[in-house]
Amino acid sequence: MPPVPPDSFDRFPARTYLIAAGLLGLAAVLLLGLAWLRGIPVIRMLRDPASYYDYSPLSGIVSYAGILLMTSTAAVCAFAARVGFRWREMLAGVALFSGYFALDDLFMLHEGVWPRLGISEEVIMLGLAVALLVILRAARAQAAPGRVWGLYVALALMGGSILIDISLQSDHATMVEDVLKFTAIGTWALFWAGVASIAVRVPAVCAVRS
Repeated sequence: MPPVPPDSFDRFPARTYLIAAGLLGLAAVLLLGLAWLRGIPVIRMLRDPASYYDYSPLSGIVSYAGILLMTSTAAVCAFAARVGFRWREMLAGVALFSGYFALDDLFMLHEGVWPRLGISEEVIMLGLAVALLVILRAARAQAAPGRVWGLYVALALMGGSILIDISLQSDHATMVEDVLKFTAIGTWALFWAGVASIAVRVPAVCAVRS
């Protein structure tokens, strides 16, 4: 792999993110197909088991996979923020966002917990959107132009998932929505893992001095 420019956030070329998103989507579809062949309702593969009061071992497999990816992103970024040499504040922010996102998905906080405390789901979604914009601005401010393709791909996929969620109501729409969300989370994780890997490298000037 060619050397990564010092002002680049992208650890991989743009096509790598697109291929990764495609493979993640294909993996999700294959898992859903296997569940259907076994006679398990496809919708149960996409939502949390608690949503349907069902405890089949395969329930929520795509949802849990996204939670694991977000948890991994939070861990990797927190580590890089702690021991890395660059972008510590931004990586710490990404770690907090990813960690909250994983917890929200796992415990359905915006659907069942915050509304009971008087905080509407719309307010939580708006807060997450604002946090994403802050992260995007921080990344664009510190990276060279065109060096955040992975972040663009992840946000575009997540935007598509949200658009379907608010405009279409059917099992098929839900399937597309959650597959898009899963590929978005996977691409998000890949992008920030790349950023973290660059952040923890010893800067060239320090290497020369040592």
